[in-house]
Amino acid sequence: MSSLRLNVLAHLPIPLLTHLRAVATAHHSVTAPDTWPDFQRAALSPAHDVIVVDPYADGMNRTSELVAFVAGHPWTPLLIYTTVTPAALKAIAELAVVGAHHLILYRYDDEPRRLLELLERQPGHALSSALLREFGPGLGSLTPPLARAVERLFRRPIGFETAGDLATSADVTVRTVYRQLAAAGFESPRRLIVGARLLRAFAYARDPEQSLEEVARRLGYSAPRMLTRHMREIVGVTPRAVRRRMPAHEFVSILAHRLYASNPAATNATHSAS
Repeated sequence: MSSLRLNVLAHLPIPLLTHLRAVATAHHSVTAPDTWPDFQRAALSPAHDVIVVDPYADGMNRTSELVAFVAGHPWTPLLIYTTVTPAALKAIAELAVVGAHHLILYRYDDEPRRLLELLERQPGHALSSALLREFGPGLGSLTPPLARAVERLFRRPIGFETAGDLATSADVTVRTVYRQLAAAGFESPRRLIVGARLLRAFAYARDPEQSLEEVARRLGYSAPRMLTRHMREIVGVTPRAVRRRMPAHEFVSILAHRLYASNPAATNATHSAS
């Protein structure tokens, strides 16, 4: 079970929402806006780690709107949780085309342990948890608002492009972000933001069905070469090399050392890998 509490955003009919809450709320928080427009607005916020949705939750067919959302926000972890009906199966097929592959069926494969594992296995979450543990002392020396902003950055990089985005998330000034991060042993905000994207790139690249071109597109890179440049700059190798031969624990250790200079354990792991 994950040690980090997930913020789950849901748009589900009552039976499915009730089951989700019964399974998840002992470990994670579940927010379910009352209306579709409220859900749409909430889905754009980086405060939510996982989105769980039924395309027919309110009796309306929301498939086309969800397809547009997934296409425009491809790195948002989204889990389709629905009943087995012809309409739902058609919606699932349409959403799969744009990359929404995570599916669970009500009363078929939503046994509590499996549902909880699916929530916690969304792309990058386990890796984010591991990296944030490496950051432990550094995060502890930041003020709580900035520490939470850094956690949000690595758990869901969407919405973070500049130091200003970190400052806005923490409700502090950009100057404060730079000062606190430097004092705690972290690299620059720009390097942390790139590192968060690379961590998510590694998570996506572990899926053999995704090309590196698709990984780069999902992360918002205009061309795969930009992903390659950032991977070389911070990790020291190409995405293809990372994909072929680097285990997850080694990638996390190297990335932690490159982003957090006050982490002797990560430093030793990096030297051992060299």
